Amino acid sequence: MSNKEPMNWKPLITIIFSMIMMYITSFSINVLITPIVTDLNWSVSGLQFVIVAASLIAGTLMVTAGRLGDKIGKKKVFLFGSIIYTVGLLIVVLSPNSTIFSLGWAVVWPLGMVMVIPTSVALIMYFYEGAQRATAFGIYAAVLSVVSAVAPLVVGYLANVIGWRLSLSLSPLFGVVTIITAFSLPETSKDNSIKIDFISVLLSVLAFGLFLITTIMAAQYGWFFEKRPFVLANTEIPLFGLSIVPFLYALSIVLMLVFFKRGNGLIKKGQAPLLNAAILKNGSFTVGMVVQALLYFLVAAVLFVVSVFVQSAAGFDSFSTALTTLPASAAVAIFSFFTPGLGKKIAPKWIVVGGFVIIFCGIYLLGQSASVDMEPFTILAGTSLFGAGCGLVMAQIATITMVKVTPEQNGEASGLSETLKEIIGQGFAIAFAGSILFGAVYSFMTEGYEQAEGLELSGIQKEEIVVELEDTFQEITALGEKEFVATLPDKTQMQYQEIVNDSSEKAFSKTLWVLNLFVGIALVLSLFLPSNKMTE
Repeated sequence: MSNKEPMNWKPLITIIFSMIMMYITSFSINVLITPIVTDLNWSVSGLQFVIVAASLIAGTLMVTAGRLGDKIGKKKVFLFGSIIYTVGLLIVVLSPNSTIFSLGWAVVWPLGMVMVIPTSVALIMYFYEGAQRATAFGIYAAVLSVVSAVAPLVVGYLANVIGWRLSLSLSPLFGVVTIITAFSLPETSKDNSIKIDFISVLLSVLAFGLFLITTIMAAQYGWFFEKRPFVLANTEIPLFGLSIVPFLYALSIVLMLVFFKRGNGLIKKGQAPLLNAAILKNGSFTVGMVVQALLYFLVAAVLFVVSVFVQSAAGFDSFSTALTTLPASAAVAIFSFFTPGLGKKIAPKWIVVGGFVIIFCGIYLLGQSASVDMEPFTILAGTSLFGAGCGLVMAQIATITMVKVTPEQNGEASGLSETLKEIIGQGFAIAFAGSILFGAVYSFMTEGYEQAEGLELSGIQKEEIVVELEDTFQEITALGEKEFVATLPDKTQMQYQEIVNDSSEKAFSKTLWVLNLFVGIALVLSLFLPSNKMTE
Protein backbone atom coordinates (compact mmCIF):
# COMPACT_ATOMS: atom_id res chain seq x y z
CA MET A 1 0.00 0.00 0.00
CA SER A 2 1.37 3.42 -0.96
CA ASN A 3 1.95 5.94 1.80
CA LYS A 4 0.04 8.47 -0.35
CA GLU A 5 -3.18 6.44 -0.09
CA PRO A 6 -5.49 6.92 2.92
CA MET A 7 -4.73 4.42 5.65
CA ASN A 8 -7.02 1.38 5.59
CA TRP A 9 -7.88 0.78 9.23
CA LYS A 10 -9.85 -2.45 8.82
CA PRO A 11 -6.88 -4.89 8.81
CA LEU A 12 -5.30 -3.18 11.84
CA ILE A 13 -8.58 -3.18 13.79
CA THR A 14 -9.08 -6.89 13.09
CA ILE A 15 -5.53 -7.71 14.12
CA ILE A 16 -5.95 -5.67 17.33
CA PHE A 17 -9.15 -7.60 18.16
CA SER A 18 -7.21 -10.85 17.84
CA MET A 19 -4.42 -9.55 20.06
CA ILE A 20 -6.93 -8.39 22.68
CA MET A 21 -8.35 -11.92 22.60
CA MET A 22 -4.91 -13.36 23.35
CA TYR A 23 -3.67 -10.66 25.70
CA ILE A 24 -6.67 -11.13 27.97
CA THR A 25 -5.56 -14.73 28.31
CA SER A 26 -1.81 -14.29 28.64
CA PHE A 27 -1.83 -11.23 30.93
CA SER A 28 -4.76 -12.30 33.11
CA ILE A 29 -3.50 -15.76 34.01
CA ASN A 30 -1.08 -14.24 36.55
CA VAL A 31 -3.90 -12.70 38.60
CA LEU A 32 -5.96 -15.91 38.43
CA ILE A 33 -3.34 -18.25 39.90
CA THR A 34 -4.97 -18.57 43.32
CA PRO A 35 -8.63 -18.97 42.19
CA ILE A 36 -7.73 -21.52 39.50
CA VAL A 37 -5.50 -23.55 41.83
CA THR A 38 -8.17 -23.46 44.57
CA ASP A 39 -11.10 -24.27 42.28
CA LEU A 40 -9.36 -27.17 40.53
CA ASN A 41 -7.62 -28.44 43.71
CA TRP A 42 -4.28 -27.94 42.00
CA SER A 43 -0.80 -26.60 42.81
CA VAL A 44 1.01 -23.48 41.62
CA SER A 45 3.80 -25.60 40.15
CA GLY A 46 1.24 -27.72 38.28
CA LEU A 47 -0.32 -24.62 36.74
CA GLN A 48 3.14 -23.26 35.94
CA PHE A 49 3.95 -26.45 34.02
CA VAL A 50 0.78 -26.10 31.92
CA ILE A 51 1.58 -22.46 31.12
CA VAL A 52 5.03 -23.47 29.92
CA ALA A 53 3.58 -26.41 27.97
CA ALA A 54 1.45 -23.95 25.98
CA SER A 55 4.64 -22.30 24.75
CA LEU A 56 6.02 -25.73 23.90
CA ILE A 57 3.20 -26.20 21.38
CA ALA A 58 3.04 -22.61 20.14
CA GLY A 59 6.73 -21.87 19.95
CA THR A 60 7.76 -25.03 18.13
CA LEU A 61 5.22 -24.53 15.32
CA MET A 62 5.48 -20.75 14.89
CA VAL A 63 7.88 -20.89 11.92
CA THR A 64 5.70 -23.48 10.19
CA ALA A 65 2.61 -21.31 10.61
CA GLY A 66 4.45 -18.33 9.11
CA ARG A 67 5.34 -20.32 6.00
CA LEU A 68 1.83 -21.75 5.81
CA GLY A 69 0.45 -18.21 5.56
CA ASP A 70 2.77 -17.52 2.62
CA LYS A 71 1.56 -20.68 0.90
CA ILE A 72 -2.23 -20.67 1.31
CA GLY A 73 -2.89 -17.04 2.27
CA LYS A 74 -2.34 -15.16 5.48
CA LYS A 75 -6.01 -14.30 5.99
CA LYS A 76 -7.04 -17.96 5.81
CA VAL A 77 -4.44 -19.05 8.36
CA PHE A 78 -5.32 -16.09 10.59
CA LEU A 79 -9.03 -16.97 10.47
CA PHE A 80 -8.55 -20.68 11.17
CA GLY A 81 -6.23 -19.82 14.04
CA SER A 82 -8.77 -17.45 15.59
CA ILE A 83 -11.44 -20.17 15.48
CA ILE A 84 -9.18 -22.78 17.10
CA TYR A 85 -8.05 -20.31 19.77
CA THR A 86 -11.63 -19.43 20.66
CA VAL A 87 -12.58 -23.09 20.98
CA GLY A 88 -9.54 -23.73 23.19
CA LEU A 89 -10.48 -20.94 25.61
CA LEU A 90 -14.06 -22.21 25.77
CA ILE A 91 -12.64 -25.58 26.86
CA VAL A 92 -10.59 -23.80 29.54
CA VAL A 93 -13.46 -21.79 31.05
CA LEU A 94 -15.75 -24.84 31.04
CA SER A 95 -13.14 -27.31 32.38
CA PRO A 96 -14.41 -29.43 35.30
CA ASN A 97 -10.91 -30.46 36.41
CA SER A 98 -7.22 -29.76 35.90
CA THR A 99 -6.92 -32.40 33.15
CA ILE A 100 -9.49 -30.76 30.86
CA PHE A 101 -8.07 -27.33 31.75
CA SER A 102 -4.61 -28.58 30.72
CA LEU A 103 -5.97 -29.90 27.41
CA GLY A 104 -7.54 -26.57 26.52
CA TRP A 105 -4.70 -24.42 27.83
CA ALA A 106 -1.63 -26.44 26.84
CA VAL A 107 -2.81 -27.97 23.55
CA VAL A 108 -5.86 -26.45 21.82
CA TRP A 109 -5.52 -22.68 22.14
CA PRO A 110 -1.75 -22.74 21.50
CA LEU A 111 -2.50 -24.37 18.13
CA GLY A 112 -4.70 -21.39 17.36
CA MET A 113 -2.21 -18.86 18.70
CA VAL A 114 0.57 -20.31 16.58
CA MET A 115 -1.49 -19.51 13.48
CA VAL A 116 -2.61 -16.04 14.57
CA ILE A 117 0.55 -14.38 15.91
CA PRO A 118 2.99 -14.71 12.95
CA THR A 119 0.27 -13.98 10.40
CA SER A 120 -0.90 -10.90 12.33
CA VAL A 121 2.58 -9.36 12.11
CA ALA A 122 2.87 -10.44 8.47
CA LEU A 123 -0.55 -8.89 7.73
CA ILE A 124 0.65 -5.54 9.07
CA MET A 125 3.73 -5.86 6.88
CA TYR A 126 1.50 -6.76 3.90
CA PHE A 127 -1.14 -4.02 4.22
CA TYR A 128 1.09 -1.13 5.35
CA GLU A 129 4.38 0.39 4.20
CA GLY A 130 6.76 3.12 5.34
CA ALA A 131 5.33 5.66 7.75
CA GLN A 132 1.94 3.89 7.72
CA ARG A 133 3.65 0.69 8.84
CA ALA A 134 5.41 2.54 11.66
CA THR A 135 2.08 4.09 12.66
CA ALA A 136 0.39 0.69 12.53
CA PHE A 137 3.07 -0.94 14.68
CA GLY A 138 2.97 1.99 17.12
CA ILE A 139 -0.83 1.84 17.49
CA TYR A 140 -0.65 -1.95 17.66
CA ALA A 141 1.86 -1.80 20.53
CA ALA A 142 0.04 1.03 22.31
CA VAL A 143 -3.39 -0.62 22.23
CA LEU A 144 -1.97 -3.89 23.41
CA SER A 145 -0.16 -2.09 26.20
CA VAL A 146 -3.46 -0.57 27.32
CA VAL A 147 -5.07 -4.02 27.18
CA SER A 148 -2.20 -5.50 29.16
CA ALA A 149 -2.87 -2.87 31.83
CA VAL A 150 -6.67 -2.99 31.86
CA ALA A 151 -7.29 -6.71 31.26
CA PRO A 152 -5.76 -7.99 34.55
CA LEU A 153 -7.63 -5.29 36.46
CA VAL A 154 -10.99 -6.11 34.88
CA VAL A 155 -10.47 -9.87 34.97
CA GLY A 156 -9.15 -9.71 38.56
CA TYR A 157 -12.15 -7.69 39.72
CA LEU A 158 -14.63 -9.96 37.93
CA ALA A 159 -12.86 -13.04 39.30
CA ASN A 160 -13.48 -11.77 42.84
CA VAL A 161 -17.14 -10.99 42.06
CA ILE A 162 -18.33 -13.72 39.65
CA GLY A 163 -15.46 -16.22 39.50
CA TRP A 164 -12.46 -16.83 37.26
CA ARG A 165 -14.40 -18.74 34.60
CA LEU A 166 -16.78 -15.93 33.65
CA SER A 167 -14.03 -13.32 33.93
CA LEU A 168 -11.79 -15.25 31.53
CA SER A 169 -14.74 -15.66 29.13
CA LEU A 170 -13.92 -12.18 27.82
CA SER A 171 -11.20 -13.84 25.73
CA PRO A 172 -13.43 -16.15 23.64
CA LEU A 173 -15.90 -13.26 23.36
CA PHE A 174 -13.28 -11.18 21.56
CA GLY A 175 -12.43 -14.32 19.61
CA VAL A 176 -15.91 -14.32 18.12
CA VAL A 177 -15.56 -10.61 17.22
CA THR A 178 -12.20 -11.34 15.57
CA ILE A 179 -13.66 -14.17 13.50
CA ILE A 180 -16.53 -11.98 12.26
CA THR A 181 -14.31 -9.05 11.25
CA ALA A 182 -11.64 -11.29 9.67
CA PHE A 183 -14.13 -12.62 7.11
CA SER A 184 -14.28 -9.17 5.44
CA LEU A 185 -10.51 -8.86 4.91
CA PRO A 186 -9.13 -9.43 1.41
CA GLU A 187 -6.88 -12.44 1.01
CA THR A 188 -3.17 -11.82 0.63
CA SER A 189 -1.01 -13.08 -2.21
CA LYS A 190 -0.22 -16.80 -2.21
CA ASP A 191 2.83 -18.74 -3.30
CA ASN A 192 1.67 -22.22 -4.23
CA SER A 193 5.25 -23.21 -5.03
CA ILE A 194 6.07 -23.24 -1.33
CA LYS A 195 6.24 -26.75 0.03
CA ILE A 196 6.21 -27.51 3.74
CA ASP A 197 9.04 -29.91 4.48
CA PHE A 198 7.71 -32.12 7.27
CA ILE A 199 11.17 -33.39 8.24
CA SER A 200 12.13 -29.76 8.88
CA VAL A 201 8.93 -29.30 10.88
CA LEU A 202 9.82 -32.34 12.99
CA LEU A 203 13.37 -31.08 13.55
CA SER A 204 12.14 -27.63 14.62
CA VAL A 205 9.61 -29.20 17.01
CA LEU A 206 12.29 -31.44 18.50
CA ALA A 207 14.85 -28.63 18.81
CA PHE A 208 12.60 -25.95 20.29
CA GLY A 209 10.58 -28.48 22.27
CA LEU A 210 13.65 -30.05 23.84
CA PHE A 211 14.90 -26.58 24.78
CA LEU A 212 11.72 -25.82 26.73
CA ILE A 213 11.44 -29.27 28.29
CA THR A 214 15.04 -29.00 29.44
CA THR A 215 14.32 -25.65 31.08
CA ILE A 216 11.42 -27.23 32.97
CA MET A 217 13.68 -30.10 34.05
CA ALA A 218 16.31 -27.70 35.39
CA ALA A 219 14.35 -27.12 38.58
CA GLN A 220 14.28 -30.84 39.28
CA TYR A 221 17.75 -31.89 38.13
CA GLY A 222 19.79 -28.70 38.58
CA TRP A 223 21.12 -26.23 36.00
CA PHE A 224 24.74 -27.39 36.01
CA PHE A 225 25.36 -29.81 38.86
CA GLU A 226 23.31 -32.87 39.69
CA LYS A 227 20.53 -32.42 42.26
CA ARG A 228 19.21 -35.93 41.74
CA PRO A 229 20.17 -38.84 39.43
CA PHE A 230 18.77 -38.89 35.91
CA VAL A 231 16.98 -42.21 35.37
CA LEU A 232 16.06 -43.47 31.90
CA ALA A 233 14.17 -46.76 31.47
CA ASN A 234 14.83 -47.64 35.12
CA THR A 235 18.55 -47.16 34.54
CA GLU A 236 20.51 -44.41 36.27
CA ILE A 237 22.66 -42.53 33.76
CA PRO A 238 26.12 -41.71 35.21
CA LEU A 239 26.92 -38.03 34.59
CA PHE A 240 29.81 -37.69 37.06
CA GLY A 241 28.11 -35.10 39.24
CA LEU A 242 26.79 -33.00 36.37
CA SER A 243 23.13 -32.32 35.66
CA ILE A 244 21.44 -33.75 32.58
CA VAL A 245 20.31 -30.19 31.70
CA PRO A 246 23.46 -28.85 29.92
CA PHE A 247 23.66 -32.06 27.88
CA LEU A 248 20.06 -31.69 26.73
CA TYR A 249 20.60 -28.02 25.91
CA ALA A 250 23.59 -29.07 23.78
CA LEU A 251 21.41 -31.66 22.03
CA SER A 252 18.76 -29.04 21.26
CA ILE A 253 21.47 -26.86 19.67
CA VAL A 254 22.66 -29.83 17.59
CA LEU A 255 19.10 -30.46 16.41
CA MET A 256 18.75 -26.80 15.45
CA LEU A 257 21.99 -26.97 13.44
CA VAL A 258 20.70 -30.09 11.68
CA PHE A 259 17.47 -28.17 10.97
CA PHE A 260 19.39 -25.34 9.30
CA LYS A 261 21.64 -27.78 7.43
CA ARG A 262 18.58 -29.52 5.99
CA GLY A 263 17.23 -26.14 4.92
CA ASN A 264 20.47 -25.38 3.08
CA GLY A 265 20.25 -28.78 1.42
CA LEU A 266 16.74 -28.04 0.19
CA ILE A 267 17.92 -24.71 -1.26
CA LYS A 268 20.67 -26.48 -3.21
CA LYS A 269 18.00 -28.78 -4.66
CA GLY A 270 15.96 -25.78 -5.75
CA GLN A 271 13.34 -26.30 -3.05
CA ALA A 272 12.07 -23.81 -0.47
CA PRO A 273 13.17 -24.51 3.12
CA LEU A 274 10.90 -24.07 6.11
CA LEU A 275 13.33 -21.38 7.24
CA ASN A 276 16.12 -19.93 5.15
CA ALA A 277 19.12 -19.52 7.42
CA ALA A 278 20.25 -16.67 5.17
CA ILE A 279 17.79 -14.40 6.96
CA LEU A 280 19.98 -14.68 10.05
CA LYS A 281 22.75 -12.97 8.07
CA ASN A 282 20.61 -9.84 8.26
CA GLY A 283 22.36 -8.38 11.28
CA SER A 284 19.72 -5.81 12.25
CA PHE A 285 16.98 -8.44 12.07
CA THR A 286 18.89 -11.04 14.08
CA VAL A 287 20.00 -8.67 16.84
CA GLY A 288 16.60 -6.99 16.96
CA MET A 289 14.87 -10.37 17.14
CA VAL A 290 16.99 -11.46 20.12
CA VAL A 291 16.59 -8.12 21.91
CA GLN A 292 12.82 -8.24 21.38
CA ALA A 293 12.70 -11.79 22.76
CA LEU A 294 14.67 -10.69 25.82
CA LEU A 295 12.28 -7.77 26.35
CA TYR A 296 9.27 -10.07 26.39
CA PHE A 297 11.22 -12.53 28.54
CA LEU A 298 11.67 -9.81 31.16
CA VAL A 299 8.04 -8.70 30.97
CA ALA A 300 6.71 -12.25 31.40
CA ALA A 301 9.26 -13.27 34.05
CA VAL A 302 8.90 -10.17 36.23
CA LEU A 303 5.09 -10.12 36.10
CA PHE A 304 4.97 -13.86 36.87
CA VAL A 305 7.37 -13.58 39.81
CA VAL A 306 5.57 -10.54 41.24
CA SER A 307 2.16 -12.18 40.82
CA VAL A 308 3.24 -15.44 42.47
CA PHE A 309 4.90 -13.58 45.33
CA VAL A 310 1.99 -11.28 46.17
CA GLN A 311 -0.57 -14.10 45.98
CA SER A 312 1.41 -16.87 47.68
CA ALA A 313 3.46 -14.83 50.18
CA ALA A 314 1.52 -11.60 50.73
CA GLY A 315 -1.94 -13.23 50.44
CA PHE A 316 -3.34 -10.92 47.74
CA ASP A 317 -6.56 -11.79 45.90
CA SER A 318 -6.95 -11.43 42.11
CA PHE A 319 -7.95 -7.75 42.16
CA SER A 320 -5.18 -6.73 44.57
CA THR A 321 -2.68 -8.59 42.39
CA ALA A 322 -3.93 -6.68 39.36
CA LEU A 323 -3.59 -3.38 41.26
CA THR A 324 0.01 -4.29 42.13
CA THR A 325 1.01 -4.87 38.50
CA LEU A 326 -1.16 -2.02 37.15
CA PRO A 327 1.56 0.69 37.37
CA ALA A 328 3.88 -1.44 35.25
CA SER A 329 1.23 -2.13 32.63
CA ALA A 330 0.01 1.47 32.62
CA ALA A 331 3.54 2.79 32.20
CA VAL A 332 4.11 0.41 29.29
CA ALA A 333 0.90 1.69 27.66
CA ILE A 334 1.75 5.37 28.13
CA PHE A 335 5.35 5.19 26.98
CA SER A 336 4.72 2.86 24.05
CA PHE A 337 1.90 5.14 22.86
CA PHE A 338 3.65 8.51 23.16
CA THR A 339 7.22 7.59 22.21
CA PRO A 340 7.14 5.90 18.74
CA GLY A 341 7.69 9.31 17.13
CA LEU A 342 10.91 9.80 19.09
CA GLY A 343 12.55 7.51 16.57
CA LYS A 344 12.40 10.39 14.06
CA LYS A 345 14.44 12.66 16.33
CA ILE A 346 16.65 10.17 18.15
CA ALA A 347 18.04 6.96 16.72
CA PRO A 348 15.74 4.17 17.99
CA LYS A 349 18.84 2.26 19.07
CA TRP A 350 19.58 4.78 21.82
CA ILE A 351 15.95 4.84 22.94
CA VAL A 352 16.15 1.07 23.35
CA VAL A 353 19.43 1.34 25.27
CA GLY A 354 17.94 3.96 27.58
CA GLY A 355 14.85 1.82 28.04
CA PHE A 356 16.87 -1.13 29.29
CA VAL A 357 18.77 1.09 31.75
CA ILE A 358 15.41 2.17 33.19
CA ILE A 359 14.24 -1.47 33.29
CA PHE A 360 17.33 -2.38 35.30
CA CYS A 361 16.61 0.37 37.85
CA GLY A 362 12.97 -0.67 38.10
CA ILE A 363 13.77 -4.32 38.79
CA TYR A 364 16.35 -3.29 41.40
CA LEU A 365 13.75 -1.17 43.23
CA LEU A 366 11.24 -4.03 43.12
CA GLY A 367 13.65 -6.30 44.94
CA GLN A 368 14.35 -3.67 47.56
CA SER A 369 10.76 -2.66 48.38
CA ALA A 370 8.66 -5.85 48.29
CA SER A 371 7.75 -7.72 51.49
CA VAL A 372 5.10 -10.12 52.77
CA ASP A 373 3.45 -7.19 54.62
CA MET A 374 3.25 -4.99 51.52
CA GLU A 375 0.19 -3.25 50.08
CA PRO A 376 -0.64 -3.17 46.35
CA PHE A 377 1.19 0.14 45.77
CA THR A 378 4.18 -0.50 48.04
CA ILE A 379 6.29 -1.31 44.99
CA LEU A 380 4.84 1.55 42.90
CA ALA A 381 8.24 3.12 42.12
CA GLY A 382 9.73 -0.16 40.91
CA THR A 383 6.77 -1.27 38.81
CA SER A 384 6.39 2.20 37.25
CA LEU A 385 10.06 2.41 36.26
CA PHE A 386 10.02 -1.13 34.94
CA GLY A 387 6.95 -0.43 32.82
CA ALA A 388 8.32 2.87 31.52
CA GLY A 389 11.50 1.18 30.33
CA CYS A 390 9.58 -1.65 28.68
CA GLY A 391 7.30 0.85 26.94
CA LEU A 392 10.25 2.78 25.51
CA VAL A 393 11.80 -0.39 24.10
CA MET A 394 8.51 -1.84 22.88
CA ALA A 395 7.67 1.29 20.88
CA GLN A 396 10.83 0.97 18.76
CA ILE A 397 11.99 -2.64 18.66
CA ALA A 398 9.45 -4.12 16.20
CA THR A 399 10.24 -1.49 13.56
CA ILE A 400 14.01 -1.86 14.06
CA THR A 401 13.77 -5.63 13.80
CA MET A 402 11.82 -5.69 10.53
CA VAL A 403 13.28 -2.57 8.89
CA LYS A 404 15.64 -4.42 6.51
CA VAL A 405 13.45 -7.48 5.88
CA THR A 406 12.28 -7.84 2.27
CA PRO A 407 8.59 -8.47 1.46
CA GLU A 408 9.48 -12.01 0.34
CA GLN A 409 10.93 -12.75 3.76
CA ASN A 410 8.02 -11.32 5.77
CA GLY A 411 6.43 -14.70 6.51
CA GLU A 412 9.51 -16.53 7.70
CA ALA A 413 10.91 -13.42 9.42
CA SER A 414 7.74 -12.87 11.44
CA GLY A 415 7.49 -16.62 12.08
CA LEU A 416 11.06 -16.83 13.41
CA SER A 417 10.72 -13.60 15.38
CA GLU A 418 7.50 -14.70 17.03
CA THR A 419 8.91 -18.19 17.66
CA LEU A 420 11.82 -16.77 19.62
CA LYS A 421 9.54 -14.30 21.37
CA GLU A 422 7.17 -17.09 22.38
CA ILE A 423 9.82 -19.61 23.43
CA ILE A 424 12.17 -17.16 25.17
CA GLY A 425 9.62 -14.48 26.02
CA GLN A 426 6.95 -16.81 27.43
CA GLY A 427 7.84 -20.48 27.91
CA PHE A 428 11.47 -20.03 28.93
CA ALA A 429 10.60 -16.96 31.00
CA ILE A 430 7.99 -18.72 33.14
CA ALA A 431 10.00 -21.95 33.45
CA PHE A 432 13.25 -20.14 34.26
CA ALA A 433 11.78 -17.58 36.67
CA GLY A 434 9.69 -20.25 38.40
CA SER A 435 12.71 -22.53 38.72
CA ILE A 436 14.85 -19.79 40.27
CA LEU A 437 12.07 -18.52 42.55
CA PHE A 438 10.85 -21.87 43.91
CA GLY A 439 14.36 -23.29 44.13
CA ALA A 440 15.49 -20.27 46.14
CA VAL A 441 12.45 -20.55 48.44
CA TYR A 442 13.27 -24.18 49.26
CA SER A 443 16.96 -23.36 49.78
CA PHE A 444 16.17 -20.52 52.19
CA MET A 445 13.56 -22.68 53.96
CA THR A 446 16.27 -25.29 54.53
CA GLU A 447 18.50 -22.62 56.04
CA GLY A 448 15.61 -21.49 58.25
CA TYR A 449 15.05 -25.06 59.44
CA GLU A 450 18.77 -25.38 60.19
CA GLN A 451 18.76 -22.20 62.29
CA ALA A 452 15.50 -23.04 64.09
CA GLU A 453 16.78 -26.45 65.15
CA GLY A 454 20.33 -25.26 65.90
CA LEU A 455 21.84 -27.71 63.41
CA GLU A 456 24.95 -27.63 61.24
CA LEU A 457 23.98 -29.40 58.03
CA SER A 458 26.44 -30.45 55.35
CA GLY A 459 26.00 -29.37 51.75
CA ILE A 460 24.73 -32.83 50.81
CA GLN A 461 22.20 -32.84 53.65
CA LYS A 462 20.91 -29.42 52.63
CA GLU A 463 20.55 -30.56 49.03
CA GLU A 464 18.61 -33.63 50.14
CA ILE A 465 16.20 -31.45 52.15
CA VAL A 466 15.73 -29.09 49.20
CA VAL A 467 14.89 -32.04 46.94
CA GLU A 468 12.46 -33.36 49.56
CA LEU A 469 10.76 -29.95 49.77
CA GLU A 470 10.53 -29.76 45.98
CA ASP A 471 8.89 -33.18 45.83
CA THR A 472 6.54 -32.35 48.70
CA PHE A 473 5.37 -29.00 47.31
CA GLN A 474 5.17 -30.16 43.67
CA GLU A 475 1.47 -31.02 43.94
CA ILE A 476 0.63 -29.93 47.48
CA THR A 477 -2.73 -28.36 48.37
CA ALA A 478 -3.57 -26.07 51.31
CA LEU A 479 -4.75 -29.07 53.34
CA GLY A 480 -1.67 -31.03 52.37
CA GLU A 481 0.57 -28.22 53.59
CA LYS A 482 -1.08 -28.29 57.03
CA GLU A 483 -0.49 -32.04 57.22
CA PHE A 484 3.14 -31.51 56.18
CA VAL A 485 3.73 -28.87 58.86
CA ALA A 486 2.37 -31.27 61.49
CA THR A 487 5.22 -33.69 60.69
CA LEU A 488 7.97 -31.10 61.31
CA PRO A 489 10.01 -30.81 64.55
CA ASP A 490 8.41 -28.66 67.27
CA LYS A 491 10.74 -25.65 66.94
CA THR A 492 10.33 -25.58 63.17
CA GLN A 493 6.55 -25.86 63.49
CA MET A 494 6.48 -22.85 65.80
CA GLN A 495 8.61 -20.78 63.42
CA TYR A 496 7.23 -22.24 60.18
CA GLN A 497 5.34 -19.16 58.96
CA GLU A 498 8.24 -16.89 59.85
CA ILE A 499 10.61 -19.20 57.97
CA VAL A 500 8.32 -19.25 54.93
CA ASN A 501 7.88 -15.46 54.92
CA ASP A 502 11.59 -14.78 55.27
CA SER A 503 12.41 -17.37 52.59
CA SER A 504 9.84 -15.90 50.20
CA GLU A 505 11.24 -12.38 50.53
CA LYS A 506 14.84 -13.51 50.05
CA ALA A 507 13.90 -15.73 47.10
CA PHE A 508 11.96 -12.89 45.45
CA SER A 509 14.95 -10.56 45.76
CA LYS A 510 17.37 -13.20 44.46
CA THR A 511 15.18 -14.00 41.45
CA LEU A 512 14.97 -10.33 40.44
CA TRP A 513 18.75 -10.04 40.78
CA VAL A 514 19.14 -12.95 38.35
CA LEU A 515 16.64 -11.36 35.93
CA ASN A 516 18.67 -8.16 35.94
CA LEU A 517 21.57 -10.15 34.50
CA PHE A 518 19.40 -10.66 31.41
CA VAL A 519 18.77 -6.92 31.29
CA GLY A 520 22.54 -6.51 31.07
CA ILE A 521 22.71 -8.95 28.16
CA ALA A 522 19.91 -7.12 26.32
CA LEU A 523 21.63 -3.79 26.98
CA VAL A 524 24.90 -4.98 25.43
CA LEU A 525 23.13 -6.45 22.38
CA SER A 526 21.20 -3.21 21.86
CA LEU A 527 24.48 -1.45 21.17
CA PHE A 528 24.68 -3.45 17.92
CA LEU A 529 21.32 -2.27 16.58
CA PRO A 530 21.25 0.09 13.55
CA SER A 531 21.92 3.72 14.44
CA ASN A 532 19.66 5.25 11.77
CA LYS A 533 16.78 7.51 12.67
CA MET A 534 13.30 6.48 11.52
CA THR A 535 12.31 8.01 8.17
CA GLU A 536 9.02 9.69 7.51
